[in-house]
Amino acid sequence: MTIAPAPNAPVRRALVATNHLKNIAGSEVVALEMTDHLHRSGYAVTVYASIAEPPMSSLIADAGGHIITDPALIHPFAFDVVYAQHQLLGLFDYAPSQDDREATLILLGRLSRKSYMESGGWLHDRLLADMILANSEMTAGHLQEIGQTGPIHCFHNAAPAAFFAPARALPTRPARILTISSHRDPDLMGALDLLRQACSVQHIGRSGDKEELVTPAMIAQADLVISIGKSIPYALASRTPVYVYDHFGGPGYLHEGNRDAAARFNFTGRCQERRLSAASLAADIMDNYATGVAFAHSTSDAWLTRYLLPHHLDQALAVAPQSNAARRVRMAAEPFLAQERMLAAHIHANVLKQRQLERQIRTLKRDLNRATAATVPQPA
Repeated sequence: MTIAPAPNAPVRRALVATNHLKNIAGSEVVALEMTDHLHRSGYAVTVYASIAEPPMSSLIADAGGHIITDPALIHPFAFDVVYAQHQLLGLFDYAPSQDDREATLILLGRLSRKSYMESGGWLHDRLLADMILANSEMTAGHLQEIGQTGPIHCFHNAAPAAFFAPARALPTRPARILTISSHRDPDLMGALDLLRQACSVQHIGRSGDKEELVTPAMIAQADLVISIGKSIPYALASRTPVYVYDHFGGPGYLHEGNRDAAARFNFTGRCQERRLSAASLAADIMDNYATGVAFAHSTSDAWLTRYLLPHHLDQALAVAPQSNAARRVRMAAEPFLAQERMLAAHIHANVLKQRQLERQIRTLKRDLNRATAATVPQPA
């Protein structure tokens, strides 16, 4: 829901914080969709990222986000709303400033159980968060197990409203297949080569034909989506048959019997790490397409509602924020917080160093290619 600000009302400010904005991938798209929702809801949105480069930086700007890459410029208590993912809270400045709000709604996105940058339960989380937004039931359950305090809300890696569409007529065999993957699983790549002999196959992602943001139109034009993770709710929302498979393997076509287990694992394929050869995978995709069609047509609207992103975000934005003065008192009473801030600074320095090394490697490869080309004898 978009809320227009009242005339002459003070500008509401929001901060979206993420470690990196470069490639079009899961956490980056979560930050993009949050930025877009906040901007449409009337907030002036600042986006912090340690690394910000195209194509994601351009998409963030198009969505209304103003990007800052210096953490020293970020004062979380000067915003009305903060959404942060990755371990960034320890980088920012919590000293009083002239722009301070009396209370700031702080939402933390937690997107994994197994990645440090996306994990939760840390001291900053416990002291600052009003609500934790977990991307799956598995992540939410893990946060509870490790003692995360405060409300935890599972947002199911949900999809923007534009992806939702009524059921449509589908063929008996898929003619247009959309694969969304930045991994290069050899069996899946081999299966796509085999499928191209009978179908039109478009592969979006760093390992595919092109890297671009997945749109509702792309999904709507496909007879089948092959992917994992963040892309699966897009297909579910549009009632497009979906095949869950990538570098972890996966259950294949979603149906009534496997949907809940697959969803609990955020559609990563880890619910059933079934692996098939390229030939077996291609055959399974073609021969069992009717299973995917039946699920796309029969899934209830009530079950699909869990994947409506505005529903989750509006619910989170309605949470009453804590007092920033009270937060400062709690922070001052926790000497170990300095250790987390030191760790955050260390990780940040390594992120910047890695990016610098990547640029140097690109430059060296370019220079080497030019030198090699210059030494190749030209035909007489």
